[in-house]
Amino acid sequence: MPNNSDVSITIGRPQPKQVEFMRAKARYIAYGGARGGGKTWAVRAKAHILAAKYPGIKILIMRKTFPELETNHIVPLKKLSNDCAEYREAKKTLYYVNGSVIIFGFMSAASDIDRYQGQEYDVIFIDEATQFAEVVFTKLKPCVRGTNSFPKRIYLTCNPGGIGHS
Repeated sequence: MPNNSDVSITIGRPQPKQVEFMRAKARYIAYGGARGGGKTWAVRAKAHILAAKYPGIKILIMRKTFPELETNHIVPLKKLSNDCAEYREAKKTLYYVNGSVIIFGFMSAASDIDRYQGQEYDVIFIDEATQFAEVVFTKLKPCVRGTNSFPKRIYLTCNPGGIGHS
C-alpha cells in the first residue's frame, strides 16, 4: 500500500439511475428497483468515491449477513481499491492511505443492532434495506453524526418485498 495520502480512483461508467443516486444531497437517499438494476454497484462506487474525496471519513456498509457483504462488497472493493487501501479481516474494515475507512457490518439477528448503538459514522449504506425491520433504520439514524465537515447521509438500496418493504 502506498505511503502517501493521495487517492486516485477509477470506478467505471455509471448508468443514469446510478448517477442520480450518486449526485443526491439529501440526508436520506433510497435507490429502489428490481434485481440487476446496479444498486449494489452504486453503493460500492459511492463509498469508494467518498473515501477518496474526504480523507478521514468513516463509512459503514451494512448487509444482513457477512457472506453477502463479502461477495457483494468486500471482494469487489478490495480489487477496486488495492492501490489505495488495505483490507484487515479481523476488523472487517478497509483502511485507505488518506485515513478514510469503510467498515463492513451485518445484522443477521435483531439483537445485532446493539453492536452499532453509540458508534459514530459520517455515512451509512444499508444495502438491501427492505430485509431489515424499520427499527434497524431508526436505531442507526443517530449514529450518523460528527463535528467534521463531511457529508452526513444514509443511503439505502431496496428490492421489492421483504420485512422493510412498507
